[in-house]
Amino acid sequence: MRCALGYTSMLRGRRSGALGRSAWVRSLRGLLVLDTFVTVYLFLGGCAAAVVLVTCAWSLAVRAACGRRRPAPPVFGRLRVRCLLAGFVLLVLAVLCLLFDLGRPQLFWLLFARPTSSLISIGSFLLMATLLVSGFLLGASVPGAPRSSRRVLCSAEVVCCALSAGVMLYTGLYMACLEAVPLWNNPALPVLFALSSLSSGLSVVLIAASFADDRFLLAADCRRLRLAHAVSLAGEMVAVGAYLALAWGDGFARPGLEALLSPNDLGSWFVVGFLGLGVALPLGAEVFAAMARRPMEAIPLDALCIIGGLVLRFCVVIAA
Repeated sequence: MRCALGYTSMLRGRRSGALGRSAWVRSLRGLLVLDTFVTVYLFLGGCAAAVVLVTCAWSLAVRAACGRRRPAPPVFGRLRVRCLLAGFVLLVLAVLCLLFDLGRPQLFWLLFARPTSSLISIGSFLLMATLLVSGFLLGASVPGAPRSSRRVLCSAEVVCCALSAGVMLYTGLYMACLEAVPLWNNPALPVLFALSSLSSGLSVVLIAASFADDRFLLAADCRRLRLAHAVSLAGEMVAVGAYLALAWGDGFARPGLEALLSPNDLGSWFVVGFLGLGVALPLGAEVFAAMARRPMEAIPLDALCIIGGLVLRFCVVIAA
């Protein structure tokens, strides 16, 4: 049965008391088709968090390399602002997708007015905290803004890395904990979504670096990012294999798995769109460039990786 829990029905159920605070997953009553806005939210939230995570981790590494007395190179400072802006905008779009799905914005604020221990409540707090901290870092980086101390900025970047990692894991954990949807109730799904978010986020940062002024000054750092991108794509391939194997071993998930892989259903999107163009092709290009020891600025391949992450989520959602 192709159905999924919608955020709207879940929040309305919580508001009316139909869902308990500690057992909201076990109390599912009536499943609705998952809205497109929620699927896009799951993608944007993970991708945006990865962009912020990569940018902050890169910034911390540059600060450590420069030491206390030397400032970061101006070319990196400009790129850092662009990447933070991209991550911040994607986070805002993710929140807007959630608001559009709810239909009534006041339902969104109930998550903060009446917090619970549920994953959706924890994830909402993580998302908003990441938005606020990344917004602070972006505001502090704008020319003319009040200058913050190095210690404050480093502390904010460390916190932002932790929050972003939490958001990346949450987008998969939320779906994996839905026992009523066997295709999602898979321990490999959070790992797959987290690695997909990481590869997409790295692609966004690498695309931004391709347009940076004097980008040759960042060539060594970009090579390391390319290596990290290749590792994340390879991990994604392994996670896909684990996810499919576990789903095949679950008799309840097998009908959804057949829909996911069938050429007459979602197979062309999942196998060709996600696995082929979104993972295997970029991974092959990264491996070739690393073996040839040549710098690579493959914006189309990075764009395919990002689109592949979105296709993955649509396929997994629809197939369920």
